[in-house]
Amino acid sequence: MRTALSTALAGLATLALLACGRPPDPVDLLGAHDHLVEARAGGQGREAVLEAAGRGLRVNDVLRRGFPAGPPGRLRFDLDIPKGARLTFACAVDPRFRDRPAVEFFVKVARGGREDVVWTRLLDPISRPEDRGWVPMEVDLSEFAGRGRELVLETRGYEETGEPEQAWWGTPAVTVRGHRAPLAIIYLVDTLRADHTGVYGYSRGTTPELDAFAEDAIVFEQAIMHSSWTKPSVASILTSRLPGQHRAVQLRDALDASNVTLAQRLDEQGWATGAAIANSVIYGAESQFDRGFDFFAGLHGEDDRRSKLVNADVVVDAALGWMRSRQGLPTFLYVHTMDPHVPYGPPPPFDRMFEPHPTEGHPGHDPRTDYLEPLDRERMIAQYDGEIAYGDLEFGRFVRALKEAGVYDDALVLFIADHGEEFLDHGRWLHGRSVFDELIRVPLVVKLPGNRHAGRRVSGQVQGVDVVPTVLEAMRMPLPDGLVGLPLQEAVEDLAPDRTALAEISHRGFVAYGVRSAQDKFVQRFNPDHDELYFDLQQDPAEQTNIIEERPERVRFLKAQGEQAMSPNPFRYVVEVSGRRPYLLQLETNGWIEDVKATGFAPDERWTLGGNGRWLQLEARPGPNAPRQVSFTVRPIGAPVTLAGTRSGRDLPPGAVAVGSSGWHPPSIPGRLPDVESEAERVAGIDLFVPPPPEAEGVRVWLTLPPGQSLMELDDEARERLRALGYLGP
Repeated sequence: MRTALSTALAGLATLALLACGRPPDPVDLLGAHDHLVEARAGGQGREAVLEAAGRGLRVNDVLRRGFPAGPPGRLRFDLDIPKGARLTFACAVDPRFRDRPAVEFFVKVARGGREDVVWTRLLDPISRPEDRGWVPMEVDLSEFAGRGRELVLETRGYEETGEPEQAWWGTPAVTVRGHRAPLAIIYLVDTLRADHTGVYGYSRGTTPELDAFAEDAIVFEQAIMHSSWTKPSVASILTSRLPGQHRAVQLRDALDASNVTLAQRLDEQGWATGAAIANSVIYGAESQFDRGFDFFAGLHGEDDRRSKLVNADVVVDAALGWMRSRQGLPTFLYVHTMDPHVPYGPPPPFDRMFEPHPTEGHPGHDPRTDYLEPLDRERMIAQYDGEIAYGDLEFGRFVRALKEAGVYDDALVLFIADHGEEFLDHGRWLHGRSVFDELIRVPLVVKLPGNRHAGRRVSGQVQGVDVVPTVLEAMRMPLPDGLVGLPLQEAVEDLAPDRTALAEISHRGFVAYGVRSAQDKFVQRFNPDHDELYFDLQQDPAEQTNIIEERPERVRFLKAQGEQAMSPNPFRYVVEVSGRRPYLLQLETNGWIEDVKATGFAPDERWTLGGNGRWLQLEARPGPNAPRQVSFTVRPIGAPVTLAGTRSGRDLPPGAVAVGSSGWHPPSIPGRLPDVESEAERVAGIDLFVPPPPEAEGVRVWLTLPPGQSLMELDDEARERLRALGYLGP
């Protein structure tokens, strides 16, 4: 929420300008608390109204901050209304009260002791489906321009609940067309490979609009993301922190509150902040990426379903709608389209733009179902390229709208992707499975305000964490401590130091790290592959020849950087043995077992950590009601742990091992212990954070979270979103 200091400074600046005779400026009413002279909602006063205003209301995955307006509600602002002003806002009824009678919203302007009604609208969710979400509105205030006006927002209800949050005024602002103000935009295309765009040398005409945009911008030829799937990559883009720092790494990880997003930083400076997003991994409330945003729109597909199938035109429409509603205000806009994401299904005529065309039984939509013959790979690439071409058309429409609004030249626009896509380049499909360049090298094309350095190409390596400092630098704001990235402006001016980029993946059982420089790259894979790779990117840009033995000193240097950045799992394993028989257990990982804690062991029993942390051995003879227990964590996140051992000198049977709430038995011993990434599909229905039933004698295994750590709860709604993207099975 905007700080009291920034609000006070804005008010002082307004008074100073008025004293000089300057026409009134646009006003974002969310931050104009000094102008709010009366506030009531649902029978409660100013304090309750302002407390709720910072939280806002999320309706059908669209969050707007605003003011509660439970009837009878009244907000009165003492304002100077600029010439040509328009009031933009949205109104809504909280879904909890949709079964109640309608609420009527009024906009009034008071002058000379008289209140004129300039707009009214009845919201009736019971009988009108279109009233069950946010209803955007725009009211012409031009005839009321002048100083010393009062703007009144009022609600009346046919049944008063006494709840301030029964109804809402969302993101209200007094705007003026043509008024110049800073504008910063991040336009992200999900799953877009750099080498499938014309600006990076692709032979197919997939991106004529991006290529034209690049003439006004700077092309960064080696832009590296820090992961190969959406959540950790976007978190790094918006926080300027590495995945091991922001901790939004795996499917059930939320963006921790300790991370300050770019939206929060700009919000604190009085900016309007908005986002239009197609990917539900980012817009789901449980992921907590909405902090700092006034408007955070999660967009749905056909029949209002949460789905990947949200075309770029829907996202662009929402983004432009927000931008127009903030005209004349300093504005940050995050746009997230995802057309190239699997399944590849571009709309006509883009579905037949490139050959080979799909045929009956060979649609080329999804390699998990459609790869039946070698030619299907080419069909899928053709459909993928068609998706890129369609999305590019919409990006061109977005750029033209900026020009038509007269804001393009002064705007900062960063075009970027979160990751790429693999088409058997290294033997696999899709993304989130490795850290090879087809997945982590992305397009990054940046238009600075005033089109400075237009047409430049920068060959040095830059990174996703550089986005936040680039925006702050372009807007002449100080760079706070704790940012990992550097402003891209330094790379343009050849002032940036040579830096390696860290990329990591721990996603659905795939675990790997990469350390990349502009010349070479080291990769360490933990699961399902377990190996180390080193590539000379100058001689082998496709990363096909592992020369790990040729430069051992360089490999050690890069490997040390990767290991230093690795973070442990957010959870701890707990292994407990009970009963009357002796046990010899061996826990192994190809990562590192750390922070071992043991309880209940007798003097003649022991636990041993060996192999430089690769294995943990337990020798225990528990007695009646005297279990032995060890707990530990594993680094890096997602490194697999296997269990082997004996009971009474014989191989440990699977039935003697109970895991999680229901006491699930692994199919075999030795076997891998489940973790939070395997829970959803391989051991469905088990809560791994609840110990097995106490009567389960033998080896009991469960997980715990240390104080301060948390994981997302995947309710039915969240699981629906993840299934729509293919992250969870049916």
